[in-house]
Amino acid sequence: MRIYRSVLAVLAIPVLMLVFGGVAQAGPLQPLQTFTGGVAFSADGVGGGGGNLDVETTVGGSSVLQAWLYNVTFFGGSPATTGAILGGNAVTLNRLGGTDPTCCNLQTYRADVTSIVAPLIGPGPGITSIPASLVTTNPQSDGLALVVVYSSAALPGNQSVSILDGGQGGPAVQNTFFGLSGPLDKTVPGFKALLSLGINFSFQGDAIGHGCGSGQFSRVVVNGGPLTNCAGNRDDGSPLGDGGNGTLITIGGVGDDELNPPNPLASGGNDDELYDISSFLTQGDLLVNITTSNPSNDDSIFVAILQLTADITNVCQQPPCGPQVPAPSALFLLSSGLLGAVGAGWFLRR
Repeated sequence: MRIYRSVLAVLAIPVLMLVFGGVAQAGPLQPLQTFTGGVAFSADGVGGGGGNLDVETTVGGSSVLQAWLYNVTFFGGSPATTGAILGGNAVTLNRLGGTDPTCCNLQTYRADVTSIVAPLIGPGPGITSIPASLVTTNPQSDGLALVVVYSSAALPGNQSVSILDGGQGGPAVQNTFFGLSGPLDKTVPGFKALLSLGINFSFQGDAIGHGCGSGQFSRVVVNGGPLTNCAGNRDDGSPLGDGGNGTLITIGGVGDDELNPPNPLASGGNDDELYDISSFLTQGDLLVNITTSNPSNDDSIFVAILQLTADITNVCQQPPCGPQVPAPSALFLLSSGLLGAVGAGWFLRR
């Protein structure tokens, strides 16, 4: 009897470590959805005064898989919903959890608008403009953003799009890991590795230029290498750079250049918040690690989009981040089976 009790204790300890040791704390940017198999994204933003949100498909034979509308707000209250008009249709946007806890009550609202957007987008390639405006005036809004994921047989068959959203604010660093199905191959034709950021309540002076060292900014590190020291500003909310509160929104996407700014670690040029991160990736990588923070403690990354010519199989805040890690329910069944087997042996030999 003493032998079987010892076996029970030895088996139970490692099983419980598997169940509880791999649980990561949730961060403010949460995985929304990942798409694989010949997909790409389009993103655009407009200030709180409204305007046209553009959707761009870059290849023919495209069809919309999913579309989301965002409203990013500051000051005022935090109602459960806000309202907007998209393409003449009323939209109710729901407040996300894990929003920014900093000075200015920065909140993120989201709505699934696939049923509105999909019928408006032709097979492409091309740009479709959709008028958008706000209904809710309290809390105040820095603008609206539209994120669209589309598929086409003309896109690389293993291209993936992964979307995170919420409200990344404050100097605390958040790590996000994107697990791949196999070693990354940067030699495949048409290889792309693009990162788009949507940021609200970001102001870096009286122009839309890229200004480091002051203002409201966020930092991004990819696989340990510094991508940008001062992401932000308001090139979508105020293209001329003459706007204040109510226009402080930017999102990398339509009309943006992934090679801007010329030096993302120093002032100068324009930062479109659309980045080519291929130089930060190494042939054979199994993970892509993106680290975000807001040292100025006064703006918010409300969405991050990774488009990668590889199969993204999992997204997590703490590695390991692949299919080799059993789900909690599977671990529970495993531990229950082991404990049950040992317990049965113990009772049979009493």
